[in-house]
Amino acid sequence: MNSESTQPYGPATPAVRRFLVRLAALGPSEREQVVTRHAAESLTRPWHHAENALGTLIERSGRSNAQEAVSGPLLQLVRRHDAPPPSSEAEALQALDPLAEPALAALLALMMQDLMTPHDFTTLYAPFAELIPVSTLQA
Repeated sequence: MNSESTQPYGPATPAVRRFLVRLAALGPSEREQVVTRHAAESLTRPWHHAENALGTLIERSGRSNAQEAVSGPLLQLVRRHDAPPPSSEAEALQALDPLAEPALAALLALMMQDLMTPHDFTTLYAPFAELIPVSTLQA
């Protein structure tokens, strides 16, 4: 068995899996809380810096396959089930729960935490920090 099949999200696979389970269990008010926090955080300079650093790290680390692998489970969790099947990319984006963007940022930060600065990680994970503490995701 190769490492991609046992660790599809890189070394943080167990934490990423626990996050996905906890994400699926969030109720409507908790989801709204995350979206509200993300809306405020994502406008800041530290957020943009952390997001850019994350993209560079993913590219340079060779973990782009892990990035692609985590997208499938996330899409299953954030697709609006009441939306009609999309016929265009714009409709597909409209069919996503607003939680999609902060959840993707948090998942990718978890996936890359071993290579990120603590500040950048904390910045990108902040919308979930109270509801899904990182300490509860560690083995």
